[in-house]
Amino acid sequence: MPIRIPSRVANIAVAQFDILNSRAAELRAQGRSVISLGQAVPGFGPPKAALDAAAAVLPEHVTHLYSADAGLLELREAVCGYLSSRHAVRATPRDLIITAGGNQAVMLALMTLVDAGDDVLLPAPYFANHEMAIRAVGATPIEIALTEEQGFRLRWDHLASALTARTRAAVICTPSNPTGAIIDPTDATRIVEELARRNIVVISDEAYMDFVYGAPHWSLASLAAWRDNVVLVGTFSKSFGMTGWRVGYMLADAGVTTHAVKVQDAMIICATVIAQRAVGAALRETPDYTSTFLPEFTRRRDVLSGRLARIPRLHWVPASGGFFAFVRVDGCTSSVALASDILERAHVVTIPGATFGKAGEGYLRFSYGTATSDQINEAFDRLEQYFRLRTDSS
Repeated sequence: MPIRIPSRVANIAVAQFDILNSRAAELRAQGRSVISLGQAVPGFGPPKAALDAAAAVLPEHVTHLYSADAGLLELREAVCGYLSSRHAVRATPRDLIITAGGNQAVMLALMTLVDAGDDVLLPAPYFANHEMAIRAVGATPIEIALTEEQGFRLRWDHLASALTARTRAAVICTPSNPTGAIIDPTDATRIVEELARRNIVVISDEAYMDFVYGAPHWSLASLAAWRDNVVLVGTFSKSFGMTGWRVGYMLADAGVTTHAVKVQDAMIICATVIAQRAVGAALRETPDYTSTFLPEFTRRRDVLSGRLARIPRLHWVPASGGFFAFVRVDGCTSSVALASDILERAHVVTIPGATFGKAGEGYLRFSYGTATSDQINEAFDRLEQYFRLRTDSS
């Protein structure tokens, strides 16, 4: 008899971008030229300060031992300083747990604060891993559809209509992945205050806080009363080009982290020590690292916007954050089928909107994090031909 898989795990859908990336690898192995506008990762690598620090501490004995479960004190102090100087977040190292990336921080928060059977509000289009994490802990994701007409911006009335007696938390993402939308500070303040009155936790994933065009990022943890019900999730994967190093953090009131560290111990004990030390050096020596790449990302964004405008079936209103475009496709009833067909025929990786919930059906996400302007132009040469052929044959 096969080993029984619990329904909370069996019901988690396999991420479409994994399937598409695997197929793209097969096509490349066959000698095909495949351009990826898929996974949302930055094309730049870590700052020199991080690499130098990793090399310098590699021979040290303490690098090969566990750190404290919550992470190295020197790194937690550096993160608190970084959040204070850049985002007006007032916190102490006792409020912080260093995690193995942002995804683990979300899982840590959910495992600490949510019971099986609880409802968790999830504005959509949502980051797919958030939905997966909610299901993994046995809670129920309550999808709340946001609309393109409103710029995919979350407001209190969206959440208010979805509250139930079982609502325990809301997981939000600002800037949003996949839309790039940013929650207005006034709306965010009301959301936090209204949920606090109902004893509902806000888990705010702000992984793209350093990829904002225009006004600086506004963090939910910058509110004076953030400790009442805000849990901030951050990562250095994007801002410091360290996706493979797996370092992020969960910020919450020390009354929460005191319990969360028990879960942390059971999950991973601690984040990788050499990566923690590398990130600490990056924060101390090059805290503005991301800003050096924003002009190039802006150029890529402009190229992508111009090329999208040349394909009549594709529609995008640029958002204020992230490094991706969430694009509506006229006549698309299955974004999964469309993304797969584009990969097979045009050899361009995109992410189907349905990956991000029912509200994402009919859309494709294009990321310009790793693609150069030349690669974006080449990809859209292929996409123009693809959609022209589809239109001519319809």
